[in-house]
Amino acid sequence: MQTLRKQIKESFFNPVLHLLPLLVFLVVDDFYGMSMGWKISFPIAVGLLIYVYFVYNRIFTWHLIFTGLFLFVGIIAGLETLMPFQLVKGALIYEVVVLISLLFLLVFRKQIQKGISGIISYLIPMTNNFNELYRVIWVLFSVLLMYVSAFAFVDTTIKNDTPYLQFLQFLYLGVLVFFSLYEILRVQIIRSKLIKEEWWPIVSNQGKIIGSIQHFTSLNDEKKYMHPVVHVLLIDRGMVLLKKRPSNDSESPDMWDSSISNHVKMGETIEKCVERSAEERYGLNNFRFMYLSNYSVEGKNEKQYAFLFVSCLQTEYKLQPVTLEQTKWWTQRQIEDNIDDGIFSENFKMEYDLLVRSGLLESGKCECTCRMREVIYQQTSAATKSSLN
Repeated sequence: MQTLRKQIKESFFNPVLHLLPLLVFLVVDDFYGMSMGWKISFPIAVGLLIYVYFVYNRIFTWHLIFTGLFLFVGIIAGLETLMPFQLVKGALIYEVVVLISLLFLLVFRKQIQKGISGIISYLIPMTNNFNELYRVIWVLFSVLLMYVSAFAFVDTTIKNDTPYLQFLQFLYLGVLVFFSLYEILRVQIIRSKLIKEEWWPIVSNQGKIIGSIQHFTSLNDEKKYMHPVVHVLLIDRGMVLLKKRPSNDSESPDMWDSSISNHVKMGETIEKCVERSAEERYGLNNFRFMYLSNYSVEGKNEKQYAFLFVSCLQTEYKLQPVTLEQTKWWTQRQIEDNIDDGIFSENFKMEYDLLVRSGLLESGKCECTCRMREVIYQQTSAATKSSLN
């Protein structure tokens, strides 16, 4: 659970923390001047850098970019104050520079997002971070634009404008504080909800966990993440039980596939996933199965690192399909006669080849006569225990 919480915080990092040094600098500068603004905001920026580096190291580069933005704004605005003439009233110089910077980020969002995606590790799903950041940028841009416009209007049209300008400054401060607190609370609520949702591990090409992502986000992300899945082939007397995928299936609609298949959830072992899937699909308890092999395959929306299992003599079980998916027992002859007709999923084609090469179908059962039995049992312990650690 602790690992999952960290993954959620990395993929849903509070954007206010990225912009906090900049917000503090803007407010303190308006009330106490540039020197005090640097003295207070700079330690905050350094402290956040240290915090992110040690706690969320994998998004350190992502946070470093906004620290650079903070320094850029301060330096550019500071240089402008040294010029012999002022382009912008001194009280607004930092807000104007921030406005221009935010406008640049908004106009070139796609290009910036593409560039950052090439820098940030692909192991971190960044969709939420990008969306949340630009939502906050839009709000902050609107607040700054209204403040600068109102300040400039009062300053140029009203005599004895000091009370009005002070009121604007306090209103400006109140809006920024309220906005920051609201965002912090909002992100915490969203994170608590995400903990309750289904998350899938992200694995490497060797099947090792390197991250996690919400399943809906993964299937709608531009990147294809590799997730661990389990597939179980139920065989009996030389026949294989297959299920027909629904018409709205995103990967293999209306195609025949292994009778048991499922994604491994974050924090779930391979064995538990198989047992859960067997119970969910057919109401099977005390389900017996053996590891056969593993393989990788790429689909339309994701990559899969599949763990393939077999379970034999299914007539001993009382199969009671819980789902509405159509199932059918197929003979080896029927499968081979239709293997190239486009009615089987790509996953099953690979699995059937592995099944045939294992020799499990030769005897019609995977008991003592199975010549791969000992090899399978030897592999099962090592493969399932070493993977997903």
